[in-house]
Amino acid sequence: MLKNSFLVLLLLTWSVHANAKEIIYQGKVEGMVCAFCVYGVSKKIGQLPEVDAQTVNVDLKSGLVSFHSASELSLEKVSRVFSGSGFKLVELKKVDQPTLKMAVYEKKPALVFNLNNTDIKKYGAILESIGDIASAETGKLVIKAPESLETELLKPMIGGKQKIARVQFDFDNNKEIQIKLYLRAE
Repeated sequence: MLKNSFLVLLLLTWSVHANAKEIIYQGKVEGMVCAFCVYGVSKKIGQLPEVDAQTVNVDLKSGLVSFHSASELSLEKVSRVFSGSGFKLVELKKVDQPTLKMAVYEKKPALVFNLNNTDIKKYGAILESIGDIASAETGKLVIKAPESLETELLKPMIGGKQKIARVQFDFDNNKEIQIKLYLRAE
């Protein structure tokens, strides 16, 4: 009896996962002028509970954005995340395949930069250099730091830049900062 119950439960679990379908959306956002804007748009869309934040992809030049969602979304619902931000979602549609391609990055970081304190003003030139490398190589920055330092860390790294580095900011309230730079895989 227990064995049969287990098999039924296993089959039900499998069928629910097999029927769960991710929806791919593509839209157009107006108001972006630099890499910091792209980060803001990516972050806002990625905060929607239905959206897989790792799939959000934004192109500064075209204003296109694509992402995967676990459920149906409307233009109005996604637009609300931009309220008061200066960005405007003007189009949103379901697509079979996004126009934007996701970059693939090396598995090991090319650079790991650790700060054992949060006094980052001393490191402005270093942070700007890391950002220059990341944007020139269209790399990916993975930053682990207190949430209160998000803007202060990102401004020298991506603010005002026209080339985009992908940024993943993981909040950690320790008094340490870690920045990893991943380069695109060949």
